Formats: sequence, structure tokens, C-alpha cells
Amino acid sequence: MDKIIFFTILVLFPFGQLFKIGIFNLFDLVILLLAIVTIFKKPKYPEWYRYFIYFIFACAFSLLVNYKLVDIKSVLYLVRLISYSLVAVYVSNYVSDKKTVINSLLAVSIASSVFGILQYLIWSDLTALKYLGWDDHLLRMVGTFLDPTYLGLILVLGIIIASEKFSTQRAMRSKLIMYFLLISLAFTYSRSSYLIASLFLLFQKKYLSIFIFILIILFLPKNIGEGTNLIRTASGSGKLTNYSETWQIFKKSPVYGIGFNNMCNARKLYLSDTNLESHACNGSDSSILFLLATTGDVGLILFINFLLHVSKSQLLVTSFIAVLLHSLFTNSLFYPHIMFWLFYLVGLQREVNSQRG
Repeated sequence: MDKIIFFTILVLFPFGQLFKIGIFNLFDLVILLLAIVTIFKKPKYPEWYRYFIYFIFACAFSLLVNYKLVDIKSVLYLVRLISYSLVAVYVSNYVSDKKTVINSLLAVSIASSVFGILQYLIWSDLTALKYLGWDDHLLRMVGTFLDPTYLGLILVLGIIIASEKFSTQRAMRSKLIMYFLLISLAFTYSRSSYLIASLFLLFQKKYLSIFIFILIILFLPKNIGEGTNLIRTASGSGKLTNYSETWQIFKKSPVYGIGFNNMCNARKLYLSDTNLESHACNGSDSSILFLLATTGDVGLILFINFLLHVSKSQLLVTSFIAVLLHSLFTNSLFYPHIMFWLFYLVGLQREVNSQRG
């Protein structure tokens, strides 16, 4: 039963936001189902998990302190965070083949890319989606995630895995996959994803790959919309405004934060923000600022403490650094599919307590 649920999660991953209705996403619901099944299976909990629970306590306490801001969405966000963490517990106990884990993540990245290409070729004008609370992207690859930035990061994470497989006997196939993902990434016009991919390739000393990537970018269609203008300034100004607003919210409760995740209600109360239908209302353009605003200094310290206690493989470290750098420009760290990806990799660490949960 649990294996069917887990396989369903991997199948649903590339479909992004297509199965989202209101505040409910089928991807989240299946993750929750896996979390419930995992708890009832009484797994051995990794040593790092108690440090994650400390962070969860901080999140819950911040909600209690700010109970006037709490609504059903706030509680569901916390439940979702706990559910995704249990993905790592499930993988560490019940997924024994490391190669399967790596290949399945690479497969969902490739599938996400394929869906992105189909969207770009068939439905490149998504400006009408602004009436549903999404950004109005034009002639950019956004895929099923309806956002080029998040799709771009998923492609970058796939590139990291493909690059890690270069040294294997199937190096040529991995290299072709990496270039396929690089070409797809170019059509997202996501500058933050460009930056992370370029830094990774530079660190890996893959100079030919960098040169090819730059050539692809240079020959992309230009000046067909603000989103395809790589020197656009409007989005940068918007991020600076968002940083400032998030910092203002943080200053309202710097120790314990305003509650995870009470951002939308806090915007309404402290910033008189009436655009509560936007999907950006619940987040921030920086994961660190988001953590500070919602859980305060205490939450950030406990989150860092949790990270320090996770056993780290090279792939996990590289992937996490990529997400962390990317999260300076958008709230990547707490995007559902990225959380799943990272906790999936965390689950590869086999150190568990002798006590069962």
C-alpha cells in the first residue's frame, strides 16, 4: 500500500499545480496520506528528526502567540510541513535502493521539462491566469508549475543529478540529459535559475557546458515581452519592495515571529494589503526572511540547528546550497515540490535511533 502511495507521489510531481483546487493540492494530500501510513508503520526515526521537531514546536508556539492571526490555512501549512518531513523518515526506513531514489528524481525533472516544452509550444500566452491569482507570463516556459522560477529550480536540481552521474559507465546518456535540461532551463528566462546553474557548472569546472549554455541564452527570442527581457528591472524592484514588507512584518514580532504561516493575514493587518487572492500573498521573495517573519529569531536558530544535525552526502549538500541560493530571490525552500525533493535526499541518510516512534 505504502509503495503505491509513494509511486503515486512521483507520478504526480511533474503535474505541478494542475491538480490544485483552492487551497488543496492533490500532491499535498497524497504526501499527507504517506505521512499517516508512515506513522502507523512505526518506523525508526533518524537522529536528526528530533531537532526538526524542536523547529516544529517553535512554529506551533508562534501560532499560539499570534492566535488572532491564525486561520485554517495557517494550521494546514504547518501540517503540510510535518507531512513532507516524514517523506525522509519513510525513505530512510523503507526505500533501500539509493540508485532508485536518484533515478526517480532525475526522471521527474525530465518529465517536468517535457511538460514545460509542451506548454511553451502549445500555450505560451498565460496572461489570462492573472485573474486566477497567478503571474501573467508571456512566451516563457512555466510548465505545469505555472511559474518559470520554480520550474527552473527543478531543472537545475535535475542538472545537478545528471552531472553527478557523469563518472558512471552511462556518462554519455547523463551528459545528453544534462544538456536537454540546460536547453529547457534557458526557455524559462529565470535569471535566478540561470545564476545557480552557472555557478554549479563553474564549480564543477564544466566550462564547455557553460559556454554552450551562454550561447543558447544569446540566441533566445528577445524583446517579445517584459518577462523575456533578461535586463528587466521591474521584477527586481518588486523583490526589493517585498523584502522591505517582509522585514516590516518581522519587526512586529522579532523573537517568535507572526506564526507559520500567517503571512497573508499579517499583510492585511500590518501592511493593509488587500490583494489576498494572489498566490504570492502567503510567501516572501526570500526564504530566510520568510523564516524570520513567521518564526522569528528562535525559529531560524532552531532550523539552522536541524540542518547542522543532518548527515550530508555530496549530492544533498550541493542540492541544498543550490536551493538556498535560489531562495534568496524567491521562497524556494518551502515550495512543496522542492521540500519533497530535499527531504527525499535527506532520507538517504540511514542513521536512525534505536527507539521506535
